[in-house]
Amino acid sequence: MRNAERRADILRHLEDRGQATVVDLSGRYGVSDMTIRRDLDALQAGGRVQRSHGAVSLARTIGAEPRYAAKQQVNAPLKARIARYAAENLVDDGDVLLLEGGTTVTAMIQHLRDRRNLTVVTNGLYTANELSFLVPQVTVLSSGGILRDMSFTYVGPQAEAFFDGFHGNTAFVSATGLTLDRGFTDPNPLEAAVRKKMVAAADRVIALLDSSKFGEASLVPVAAATGVDVLVTDAGAPAADIRALRRGGVDVRVVD
Repeated sequence: MRNAERRADILRHLEDRGQATVVDLSGRYGVSDMTIRRDLDALQAGGRVQRSHGAVSLARTIGAEPRYAAKQQVNAPLKARIARYAAENLVDDGDVLLLEGGTTVTAMIQHLRDRRNLTVVTNGLYTANELSFLVPQVTVLSSGGILRDMSFTYVGPQAEAFFDGFHGNTAFVSATGLTLDRGFTDPNPLEAAVRKKMVAAADRVIALLDSSKFGEASLVPVAAATGVDVLVTDAGAPAADIRALRRGGVDVRVVD
């Protein structure tokens, strides 16, 4: 395989999987680690990929959005720890929860098995599917609307109007990026509009965000940086940002 062909295939692989390591890629293509590093240097110089924490992923642009399966792969261990902490420490029996359909929020569901008399309202197709295994101890309400193939969530006027009819104890949301000046942002206006409805319908808003999202700004604001009550993240989050959020009244929980 020529260099150009391999580099094009690396981009397709990252689009499907979300991220990879040099060792992963050298094994996939049967070439040396040094060859892969040269490929990644060339792709990074062209603005096509970015490196972080020993892994490589497609470079983020303001309007870009990876597919759901790719999101599941990126920082999966961090997301799993954040989701477990949220489910075990921030949900009580009898709660009414509003869950958006992102991968980190959906990962909470497997840790809700011991909770009783929950009511969960969601716009996520995969989220509702995971919740179906907890019926009947959990009552599940799912919106309709336009089903997005990038996120497998329902959006549009019907989904927005659906959440106008509910009031919940807690909304669990995520975002593509978080900066102190632009707040929580998302690349899709329809997705952001539904999340805003969830935020407005809840007494308490909890954001689940792994550290890779800090410093990233996407197309559409969802909430101000201090517009959530609790933020659950991991130890890789910038200390200066955590201090600023806490000064602004956000209860930041850092999961080891």
